[in-house]
Amino acid sequence: MSITTVDVLDCLRQMADVIHENKEYLTDLDAAIGDADHGINMDRGFQAILKKLPSVEDKDAGTILKTA
Repeated sequence: MSITTVDVLDCLRQMADVIHENKEYLTDLDAAIGDADHGINMDRGFQAILKKLPSVEDKDAGTILKTA
């Protein structure tokens, strides 16, 4: 079994969805030992990835992971 470009794109989109849905939870966890910004920053990063995906959809999986 090999990982295709579609697999990578789907995985990144799913990760972005899960992080977005759990942003507050991740932030609450971070508040216990950190500065309470983990969920916010993870969501910000994955939203940026989602915006970049259309420009790399025709690339190979490795390029997508390096670029996104």
